[in-house]
Amino acid sequence: MSLNRLARYSVARDPEPVLRVVNGMGLWKAVLSGGGEPMVEPEFCERFVNEVDSPNLEEIELITSAHFAADEAETLARLNALVAAWRSRAAHLARASLTVRISLDWFHAQRIGVEPAARVIEMLGKPGFEDVHCYIRSVLLERDTTTADLCARLGGQLTEVRDYQQRIQLPDGREILVYYKNLIVDGRMNQRKLSRLPVDLPTESKADVFGKRFVGESGEHVPARTYNGPQVRHLDGLACLILDDGSLRILEGNDPHRSPSARAVSGWDEAIEFLYTDPLTVYLVDHGPQSLAQLLAQSFPDAARVATDTNQLYHLTELLLATPERRLCAMLYALDIHLKEGRVTADRALVEQAWRKLAEHGVAVPTREAP
Repeated sequence: MSLNRLARYSVARDPEPVLRVVNGMGLWKAVLSGGGEPMVEPEFCERFVNEVDSPNLEEIELITSAHFAADEAETLARLNALVAAWRSRAAHLARASLTVRISLDWFHAQRIGVEPAARVIEMLGKPGFEDVHCYIRSVLLERDTTTADLCARLGGQLTEVRDYQQRIQLPDGREILVYYKNLIVDGRMNQRKLSRLPVDLPTESKADVFGKRFVGESGEHVPARTYNGPQVRHLDGLACLILDDGSLRILEGNDPHRSPSARAVSGWDEAIEFLYTDPLTVYLVDHGPQSLAQLLAQSFPDAARVATDTNQLYHLTELLLATPERRLCAMLYALDIHLKEGRVTADRALVEQAWRKLAEHGVAVPTREAP
């Protein structure tokens, strides 16, 4: 398999370290995304579905905007190559299923329309693709006709939206799930830009409302322990990301400034050992960023507002820990809790010194007992 064309993503140019770490994680689901479009590197996508592995791996999911589906011939060639790579997995690897997840929302439709997505869905209905799963992930917006337009193009029938899910019933008897998430309003998209568009955020798409889907038995939403797909799954393990630069993160579960690199560690065991030496990471994995916001609000009152008034369900940790003072303060609050619980030992005089330094910088600190 030639990898000469790989150019855009650094992980595609140097896949071995990432695959080594991923394959040591004990995955139940492996998802290949792009932060853009992974199918600009089709050879790497084929390698990923061919080699990703874990004893418990149940599903491999490829996320695509379907931009590659320029015509029927190109669509068939790319899908055939991808499925052939999946079917030719070595016999000793897990017999994981394959899912093609199409990202299609109002913003995608403005750039490429619904035709590429329709072409992929139609092609997956042909003989030879019967065991390849497919669904659509969209964004819930008011006055958005994208899903209806796709349904009309496919000649299907559209069901009502229930629990952020809708189904396109196709003439050939298949049903294509459409799962809606909330729009992240940040960076390239903000409220000012959104106000100029013909679409808007419904109440159901606000982070505090959407996030209720993911609340566990403890009453907390802990992203690090939750699979946020169409069927919510609370995990015994962790939801992790490996970014294109190699940095390995726990979803909303570690200080983004303190991440190991998949290219620098020997494997997953070394990476998780590094992450779990941080009290803040342990707290986030146990309780989630919304709970951390409540802790930080004692010293930074705006933390509570950030957690409730912004549509940042999956970027809340970055906002809460935006400055060194906030990161140190959050770590000290978490360390105090772990010390009281007897989970760790520490030089209490050094901890008190850190609190005093924060106070000298104008940060409100809790009343301290003598060490």
